[in-house]
Amino acid sequence: MKTLDTRIRFTGERRQVTALFYDIVGSTELLLRSEPEKFFRSVSALHQSAETIINKHGGFLHQRLGDGGCCFFGFPEQSEDAAESAVQAALELLQIATGSKARARTPFRLRIGVATGLVVFSNEGDELVGTAPVLAARLQAEADPNSVLVADSTVQLTRHKFDYSLLREARLKGFDDPVALWRPQQRRRSAAEASPSREPERPIRGRDKELAALSIAWNSALRGKGSLIAVVGEAGIGKSRLVGEFAGHLRQTAHETIVLQCGRRLESQPLHPFLSFLETLVGEASALRDGDSETLLQALRTSGREIEAGVAEAILTFTTERSAAPSRNIRVSDPSGLAFRRKVIEAAAEILTCKSPAVPTLLVFEDVHWADDMTLELIDRLGSLAAGLPLLVVQTSRIRRSLAVATEIELSGLSAAAVRDLVASIWGEHPPPGLSDFILDQCDGMPLYAEELANFFRGRQPLGQSPSEWKGLLREGSVTSLNDLLSAKLAATGSARRAAQIASVIGREFSISLLVYLLEGVSRRSVDVDIDRLLAQGIIERSAVVHGSFQFRHVLAQEAAYASLLKSDRRRIHRRIADRLIAEAKPSLPAAIAAWQCAEAGLHDAAARFALAAAEASVLRFAMHEANVSLELCARAVASLSRRHPERTELALSLSELQGVVATALEGEGSENARRIYSRAMQRLRKQPPAMRTNHFPVYWGWWFTAPNILTQQSRARILVGDMQAVEDRETRLQSYHCGWATSFHAGEHGFCLDCVAGGLQLYDPERAVRNRAFFGGHDAKVCGLGESALSYLLLDQSEASETAIGQCLEWAAATDHAGSMVHALYYAIVLRRCQSRYDDVQALGERMLALAERHGLAASRARANMYCGWAELMTSTGKSGRERFEEGLLQQQQLGTDDNVSMHSDMHAQVLRRLGKPAEALAIIRNAITVGRSSGQRFWLAELYRLSAELRLELHEPFSVIRRDLTRAMQVAEGQKAAWLVERASGALAEMTRP
Repeated sequence: MKTLDTRIRFTGERRQVTALFYDIVGSTELLLRSEPEKFFRSVSALHQSAETIINKHGGFLHQRLGDGGCCFFGFPEQSEDAAESAVQAALELLQIATGSKARARTPFRLRIGVATGLVVFSNEGDELVGTAPVLAARLQAEADPNSVLVADSTVQLTRHKFDYSLLREARLKGFDDPVALWRPQQRRRSAAEASPSREPERPIRGRDKELAALSIAWNSALRGKGSLIAVVGEAGIGKSRLVGEFAGHLRQTAHETIVLQCGRRLESQPLHPFLSFLETLVGEASALRDGDSETLLQALRTSGREIEAGVAEAILTFTTERSAAPSRNIRVSDPSGLAFRRKVIEAAAEILTCKSPAVPTLLVFEDVHWADDMTLELIDRLGSLAAGLPLLVVQTSRIRRSLAVATEIELSGLSAAAVRDLVASIWGEHPPPGLSDFILDQCDGMPLYAEELANFFRGRQPLGQSPSEWKGLLREGSVTSLNDLLSAKLAATGSARRAAQIASVIGREFSISLLVYLLEGVSRRSVDVDIDRLLAQGIIERSAVVHGSFQFRHVLAQEAAYASLLKSDRRRIHRRIADRLIAEAKPSLPAAIAAWQCAEAGLHDAAARFALAAAEASVLRFAMHEANVSLELCARAVASLSRRHPERTELALSLSELQGVVATALEGEGSENARRIYSRAMQRLRKQPPAMRTNHFPVYWGWWFTAPNILTQQSRARILVGDMQAVEDRETRLQSYHCGWATSFHAGEHGFCLDCVAGGLQLYDPERAVRNRAFFGGHDAKVCGLGESALSYLLLDQSEASETAIGQCLEWAAATDHAGSMVHALYYAIVLRRCQSRYDDVQALGERMLALAERHGLAASRARANMYCGWAELMTSTGKSGRERFEEGLLQQQQLGTDDNVSMHSDMHAQVLRRLGKPAEALAIIRNAITVGRSSGQRFWLAELYRLSAELRLELHEPFSVIRRDLTRAMQVAEGQKAAWLVERASGALAEMTRP
């Protein structure tokens, strides 16, 4: 390697920088053995890969030196973790040289040297002078092929991040004293796995009992009997400090610590702590958004997590960005979606626990009072798994959760002795007599308050010796609360206070790049000085989750900084952040945070759009509680818009679409709230131009779906089909027909039903169906249309067409390999065979449906399968076999509220009672079903209910005139529906009863 030009220039800046040199071993020999063009391409590819890695870790490739490179960390951009970043980059450089992709080009072996030291560089940044680059170059030359050597100066800065081995000491050219040669072995913990924030210089006070409880739980976990611990207490009571102290005690043992941080205003982002952990592990959030399975699996393997491809696939299906439009059409009872949600939680649990059988694991969830619903489910699942693993799961929270598997540690205020000990540790010597008790009276045992009070008094000299003098100091400093103390501490930072105030508007966690953007006219160097001061004062700390970011040490410190701003200044800063987020192609902050920033800036239209984006993402992931949080924010934003705002109607309709889906999910398919939402949206939508009505088809769908009965639903279906006739989008027209045929069959309008099926299937697109079957009814539209037509053809006495349709229905459902579609097809086939009294077929089809339901966790389908199988078994046996199974299925369906075929199921119930010798009870069931059918509009089976009523009346010896009246009504109903098959059954029964 060539040495650097060491000319000294006297104008510039002094700064600590870490230098990294890399060089190709034996490059001349390789060139002689290779084709020059291939060698050139390989070297260029190596440099490009090296530059990518260097840049990723915040470094700068200063020079390409033919067969090597000179890189700097901390220059030109200053960085607090430059040394750590350089060592990590060096290790990754070795990976690209020795990895599988390297074998596709000319094979290289690298030598790398890393050193840290003070340098001077010119204001123009074109020259840099100091020992660090010279030493890095010498270390590189001394290194073995495919290895890294690190200077002692760098080791001292990164010893807590990497494991090192001392190879030897060597005399290097230009250096008088021997130089230690250190080789980095591996990273001790990734940023995502760092211990929770703690203050190693001051051990925690007054928590011996709680630390002992955690130690007992850990020792149990080491024996393979882990547990879930909930640490509960108010803000500032020391929850994170306790867990951090405990984690520190484990540092010298073989284990892994993972910290997952729940964030304020991220309650609407499903699994956000886990996904932040994954993003840190992978290094690129885009890999998760783009569904890059190779990158994810490689990152997991690098961290020691060997998982099956299916686990990664489940996570990537969850994280991959999708089209938001279908989210407003989701039928929340879609079985595949609910199963998907459970599958994702299982996959997340697998990733977090897969190492624990071999490596005892401490898994910490911080600030669970801000956790989203899926994260809470994940914690519960991990708590269940911990019982059989060397795994301790700890959650910190301000609120108590009802957890059957958790042990609770509730933190109260410190004792008087603990406060005295704490004050003494801060004072460094004996504090004035009585001061500790005075502080205890003021803080009521809250550790953070006690600590800040002690620091406050220690900084005021002469202090005085009496409580009256101490109270005077508090009055003089306008200190009446912890918030006042934190504000005073912030004010003492001088010019850094402004940086902290602006950072507080960003949030508890903030990036330097955004802070620099907001501090208009302030140099990066000045910002770095402010950050150093805030770090030194303990107001902020480096983020344990996001590389290169910072966070307020306590949320109360952020709140104090935020409250110290005038409202007008807050809004102006929020506006700057909002403008930047709106201008970005992909907002750099989560949609939920962006919505809040825009709302605080007074940009209510942008706030509504971001909130809708957050809600849509949650709905697509079947995270309905999380979606509801965003929708509440969106509703406030829309309400704040002027009625004349050009986007108000559009935003209000989009809001209603998602509110309807979420209300149905959280409150049930019969939700009165959902009906109100869709009815109001339809009142608004019907007044809009046709183009807008077309764009908001989900409002039509929801309005139809939530109709209170079949009669209303059928009238709405006809409006829906009529309004969508002129629509160009084929899928929208198909789904309007879907609504039409589904309702028309139940209403007994078989001609309109078959017309809708014919019209809809002409528009069917198999590729679009793959995406849309989860969003419109939870099943494939073609399966539904064929199944519905099979039943209508049967009642119209067109048996051949019916058999053809049901055969095609089952065949197509199997081809989709979609659980919701397959159980839908089987249900149609079961109902058809039940109408035909083909009991063995009902039994066989029911068992197939039950197997699918059990495999995919489909409760409603399981209930139906048991009900039909029990009925078929009872109808073909002489005893009471099948009764319990039928009644169990019927009860389950009633409890689930998913019985959309009351007429036929009441018929079956009556037949069961009749077979058990209870004709009077059977008749009561039938008469009730007739009343319900007539009032609700579910009339397709009404003729059969009248026929069975007549048979039961005959059995009970009721007057023949009443029996004849039932049969006459059966024929009238059937004839009105042109249901020849039902007419024949009713007329046959009448003829049989009147036969001499």
